[in-house]
Amino acid sequence: MEYSGIKPEALMLMEENRFRDSKPFYEENKEKIKQGMTVPMREIAAILGGKMARIDPLMVTDPVKMVSRIRRDTRFSKDKHLYRDNMWVMFMRDKREWQHYPCLWFEVTPKVITSGICFFDSNAALMNTFRQKLIEKPSAFKNAFKRVESTGSLGFGDCYKKQFKDCPKGLEKYFSLKNVGFMASFTDFTVLTDNRIIEILDRLFDDFTPLFRLMLEVSDCCFAKGE
Repeated sequence: MEYSGIKPEALMLMEENRFRDSKPFYEENKEKIKQGMTVPMREIAAILGGKMARIDPLMVTDPVKMVSRIRRDTRFSKDKHLYRDNMWVMFMRDKREWQHYPCLWFEVTPKVITSGICFFDSNAALMNTFRQKLIEKPSAFKNAFKRVESTGSLGFGDCYKKQFKDCPKGLEKYFSLKNVGFMASFTDFTVLTDNRIIEILDRLFDDFTPLFRLMLEVSDCCFAKGE
């Protein structure tokens, strides 16, 4: 599959659609939005699908299921805008069957492009298992964190206030996390117009892979315990 590119006019139309928040306007421009944003995002998902399957054979690789929709679900949100001005691709297992598993993502917003790695949904049991794995495999985690951070990705997520014992030296800033997450961001939107974005994501996901596989171990261990 070839990547057709996301052009500036497609991003502008997404913003205008969000601003107008009008079903008639959306219906009038639905095909332009689909061809300008949804189709290229699905192309990215499809092109990178083989890499994702090698990283985790149980990962969903159907582009239709991986790419966000334009229409928002406002039932449980204070924000009642009908349409979003951002879109993303989620590289992960089916969240209904595999709770608390890691994911990789790519997102385009009006102001910034991001890509990252995190546990899609964390809880106390998962993070307790994460800390135990840090104790068991400190060198592997140090190397994985170092590789992720070498891309310029920044960590995010809150920390527990309590102090945990037995933290391996050099892993202190990760040991009390409530979630594990790193995000790379850039603002050169010209990379979206051609295969440069594919090359950028390909390199990023290579560097995220060691940490992703360690996070899979954490999730598998937690899943096996029924937590």
